[in-house]
Order: sequence, then C-alpha cells, then structure tokens
Amino acid sequence: MNQSIKAKILPLFPILDLNELRRETHLEDAVLSDFSVGWDQNVYLLFKQMAESQDKITAKPPAGYTVVELKMDWAGGEILDIAVFPLGRLKFQFRYMRAIGEEFLLFKARSAYRESGPEQNAWIVSRDGAVLSRFCLGDGIQDCVVKKDGTIITSYFDEGVFGNYGWDEPLGACGLIAWTSEGTSLWKNEKYPIYDCYAISLDEEENLWFYYYDEFRLVRTNFKEDLVFEPPIEGSGAFSVAPSGDTFLFQGGYQEHNKFYFLTAHGGRLGKKQKAIPTCDGNKVAVEQCSLLRSQMLFLGKNGVLYGGVLGESEA
Repeated sequence: MNQSIKAKILPLFPILDLNELRRETHLEDAVLSDFSVGWDQNVYLLFKQMAESQDKITAKPPAGYTVVELKMDWAGGEILDIAVFPLGRLKFQFRYMRAIGEEFLLFKARSAYRESGPEQNAWIVSRDGAVLSRFCLGDGIQDCVVKKDGTIITSYFDEGVFGNYGWDEPLGACGLIAWTSEGTSLWKNEKYPIYDCYAISLDEEENLWFYYYDEFRLVRTNFKEDLVFEPPIEGSGAFSVAPSGDTFLFQGGYQEHNKFYFLTAHGGRLGKKQKAIPTCDGNKVAVEQCSLLRSQMLFLGKNGVLYGGVLGESEA
C-alpha cells in the first residue's frame, strides 16, 4: 500500500443550513432522506415525512415526500434559486431520489421477490407528485446515477449480486447495469468480477467510472472501451472526477469514511494518495455524509450545514 503524502486543504463553501431551510419551507418535522447533484448540476434534497396512521393494506405508514431543488452557481459558490416540490403521500417507502429529465426517480435499495413477481422499487413521478411509471431495478442497490439523456445506471452491493429477499436469479448479479428511463436494461457488466460495487461516478463527458470489490479496481468505461486503474485505497464508498479525468477525490476506505484523499493519474497510473482536509472559511468541516458526482461535491456537516465544492485540476 502506498504511503500518503502531505495533507492539503479541500476548499468548500456553505450552501445552506438545513434547519433554516426546514423552517422556511415548513418541513420542521421532515427528515432529510437523500441529497445529490443532478444531471443538470442542480442540487436535489429529498425530505420525508412519516404519517401517524398506518395503511390498512400494507401495514406501513404512507410517507409524504418533498423535493427541494437548488439551482447553483458552482463557480461563485452560491444558490441562484430555490424551488420546492411537494409530492404528497406515496404508499411506498422510498429512501433515494435522482433527477431524471424534468421528473424525479424515487427508489429504495431493497426489492423483495414474491410469488406475484419482483417488488417495483423504482417510481418516476412528476414535479407535482403524479406517478408516471413504476418498475424494478433489482435488490441490493448500492448507488444510482442518471445521465442527461435519462439513462439510469445502478450498482449493487453483495446481497444484490448473490441474492436475498427471494431472488434466486438476482438482477444485480453482474454488479452494474444501465437502464432506459422506462426500466429496460441497456447494458450489463460482463467483464469484471464484481462482488460488491462500492462506488460509481461520471465525468464531464458522462463516461461511467466504477470502483469494485474484491479487486479494488477503478474503471472508466464508455461501454465500448475501458481504462483500468489500481487506486491505493481499499473500501472507498464515493469519489469525484475532475474535468480532465486525471484528478480524483476519494472518500476514505475501511474505517475511514469520514476522511478524504486526492489521487492523480500519471501516465495511466495513480500516484500516492494525499489527505484532503475539508475546510470552509479557514475552519475544518466535520463531515457526516457526502455525495460526490463528476467534479461537484456535496458534504453534509455534523453542524447541519450543507457544503459544496468543485474538484479542479490543481487540487492534487
């Protein structure tokens, strides 16, 4: 394993305080369920409000969902506009959301296979909450990205690869799948022995990057040709890719998920990892969660503030 080199600051800017946002949008009793950067570089927040009474059929309380869209000036580090979309109560327990075209893709990681068939764990809803379609993206979803053309890409953790919840032939056995916006499979990994796809991302040209277990390889693919790296990190769960495709920010590996590292490619090989210190206005940011896609980075601080950053070529 390569030794790390001198640490370097990762400059961030504050986007908003979640408690203030809840008060301003009357979501005081809502829980932040997910946050991500969309295909349009806007920031999307999914808030979930649980109902007090249970649904008589499913025995589960229907949840109310609200999406908050932040139009960003990433270069200037500020919000240009905020839009709130109440989706109403949906009789399904979603955990994640991705922007897809002008709609929202709501999904959860698990899908049980029953006698009646697989659970449809992915719904596309309009901005006013109308359900447009429902389909199954398989069980054990680790992560999901959506491209500008609406292509959905899902990665799977070990239970989605090897099967659980009634799946004898799991959809996610290949570890990585690309779908149409209607839920039809377009492409499947048939080349790499993925037991658990730890992290996926895109670059500025929308090439897919993925990092998988147990070979701990980082792969870039345009679904025709691949480029393979061997990063000096084991167990990372997220990463960003700079516009050049040569500089990366990786979440730390096993037992280091609150740490981050820069990596730079030289001649097709990755150099030593360099510790990145998330910093805002001269103060170190204690990170609770992160969402990394392309060069845009989101960090939820333990203080309840959402921070943003852009990975540039000079970072590492």
